[in-house]
Parts: sequence; structure tokens; C-alpha cells
Amino acid sequence: MALRIKHITGIIFSALWIIALGVPLQPSKAQSVIGVAAVVNDAPISVVDLVERIKLVAASSNIQMTPQRSKEMAPQILQQLINEKLQLQEAERRGFEVTDEDIDRAKNLIEQNSGLPAGGLDRFMAQNNIATDTIRNQIRPQIGWQKLLGSMRREIQISDAEIDDNLERIRTNQGKPRNNVQELFLPVDNPQDETKVYQNALDVIRALDQGANFGGLARQFSASSSAANGGNLGWLYTGEMAGELQQAIDQLAPGNVSPPIKTIRGYYILKLLDRRRGDANALTDVKLDLYQLFVPIAAGTAPEEANTKLGILQNAKQSADSCQALANVAVDLGSDMSGKTEGISPNELSGTVRNAVENLDKGGISNVIRVDGGALLVMVCDKIEESSLPDRDNIRDRLMAERLEILARRKLRELRRNAFIDIRI
Repeated sequence: MALRIKHITGIIFSALWIIALGVPLQPSKAQSVIGVAAVVNDAPISVVDLVERIKLVAASSNIQMTPQRSKEMAPQILQQLINEKLQLQEAERRGFEVTDEDIDRAKNLIEQNSGLPAGGLDRFMAQNNIATDTIRNQIRPQIGWQKLLGSMRREIQISDAEIDDNLERIRTNQGKPRNNVQELFLPVDNPQDETKVYQNALDVIRALDQGANFGGLARQFSASSSAANGGNLGWLYTGEMAGELQQAIDQLAPGNVSPPIKTIRGYYILKLLDRRRGDANALTDVKLDLYQLFVPIAAGTAPEEANTKLGILQNAKQSADSCQALANVAVDLGSDMSGKTEGISPNELSGTVRNAVENLDKGGISNVIRVDGGALLVMVCDKIEESSLPDRDNIRDRLMAERLEILARRKLRELRRNAFIDIRI
């Protein structure tokens, strides 16, 4: 591989920052100083492309861009552009075409996942003074690469024994907490690059500390398949993550981000979004439809009046045979704080209410529960129990994705090793 890396000069980055601010340069001077950022197998990456990608990363990740921050981010983003160029070249060489329709579908999916209306992505780009083609230029190599990787799936075999082992590990850890996790993965493909990758990870941490959006950074920089989803892994049982990653998650409080975690593959940064308590006896997720009958009892209410109101609840408990019957009592009482809640997990209830209903079956009714400002009855209108374990297809897909990531990194490492890469800034 022919690889020439020159030092990034103050002149270059001054020009970068001028462009990023939207200040026009004289064409002759601009081209002479900052024309090409890198060449990949005779295909150029312009400095303008680099600047526009920096602006996109900043806008999508909520990073407050400064000249210093631009200088820090540029080498990492340039490496990403180089990788994308290699991926697209290889996909095209292998005959995988990326159509405009492919890109439009990907843009629509980004809008849906981001809660944007149709056309919202283009408006977002315009509002942030980012060239329209910047997002298309990012999406195109991603799609081409995914098509290429799809053709490699036949090289991967997932045995039933592997799936059984995963299920058993999850069952064993059933009573432990479940964690809702985001990840950002920076691979170390060459031992000589480890220090640089670690510094990149620290840069990500600093950006997060200063208010950057984790999902936005994951979409731009993570080498994991979860990047397309902002690094979101969803709810994971203890044991579904590798040992060092699980240890890091166990030490985090919801909302916090880990320091860079070194693994044999590279560095991970994890964010714990939420945690649910475990139940050693439960192999199911439970969802409840509940009806709450509430009677207000203000502080200082005379004992006789309080007992009368509690008696109303006791009578309702004895006579009500359905949630509708409780609702009729609420109408007679004019109880505005009574009502139905659907599809709630017992873990989402307050401790007092949870303890009162978690062992009730459909149609069961709690004892009278004293709470601040009054008392209530709770009836279970419906109870749905579903297996909380991932099914075999989900486990197979996850293992397949993990193996594909390994193959993808191996292939990209091979492409970089055999490529002519000339970095000119």
C-alpha cells in the first residue's frame, strides 16, 4: 500500500473553517490550497466533501463546532470518507449497483427513525447549510457495502448448538436486571493504530460530555451494524453481551456513558438508557390492563368521614365482578381520578400498587390501598403473558450480524492494505 500522510497545517485548517462557515473563497486560491484532501485508488476526496461531512456530523450529533473541534474531528472523518470510497469501489467492482431508488428508500427510513416528516431530511440539510448531496454521498457506499455483505451470508453457518447455548445463558441470567443499551464501536484493525483509535474514542467522550447526541455520533462513526439505528441495541439480558462489556454496563447508572472499553476487536463506548429489575421465577413479560377506583381523603378529614369513604371501597371490593362494575361506581361517586390503564408492566407501577397486583390473575382485585390524598382499589382487567426470551430466529440473526461484522472488518482491512491511499492534508 502506498500511504503518504502530510502534517495538517494551520493554513489548511483556516481554510477548512472558512468554508465551514460558508465564507466564499476565491476559486484560484481555494483550489490551489485546499483542492483535494485524499486520493483513493486514483479517486479524489475533495476538501469540500470533507467540510460538508464535518458539518453533517456536527448538525446530526448536536456538536457545537469550533475551529479547534473541526481540526480534531477532520482526521477521523477523513478516514471514514476513505473507508466509504473503498467500500463503494469494491461493491461496484463486484457488480452491486446502488440506484437512486435505493438511496431514496434509505432516506425515507432515516426520516421515519428520526421522527421527521417526508422531505424533512432535505429541509434539515438546508437549515444547517449542508450541501444536498452530502447525505446521498454517505448513503450510497453504505448501501453498496451492505449488498456486498449480504452476498457473504452464505459463508456463515450458525449451528443449533450455538443458539441453544445462547438461550441457556439467557435463562441462567433471567433473574438479573435487563438493560436498554446504546453502543458505539471503533475497531482497531491494525495494532499500530490502537493509540489513534483510543484518542478518537476520547474525542467522542468529550463531545458527549459537551452535549453531543449519542445516536448521531453512532450513526456517523460506529463500525457496528447497530450504527444505522443510532447504536441502539434494545433490551438485553445479562449474559447477552461479552464479559467486559457486561461488566461496564453493570457499573453504569441509567443515562450515563462508559469510558472507552478495550476489547480484542477495538474500543466500545456504551450508554445505559434504562434498567429493569429481574425476576428469578419469571420467564415471561407481563402486561396488565388495570382499573383504578380512587376516593379522595384529604389530610385532616374526620375519622368518621374517612371510614365512610374506605367503606365505599370495601363494599366495591366485595360486590364488583368486573372493571366495568368498578367504573360504574366511579361514575356514581364522581371520581375524576379513577380510570383504566392498558398495557402496563408491573415494573412501571409504584411499589405499593405493584405489590398489591403483581400476583393477581385476570379479574382479581386488590385490597384497599392507602395513598397520599386518598385510597384506591385496583382490578386486573386483563393480563397478557408472553415469553421474554428472544426466539431462535432473533438469536440466529444476532449471531449472523456479529459474524458479518467480523467479515466486513476483515474485508475492509484487506482493501486498505492493497489500496493506494494518498492523504494530502
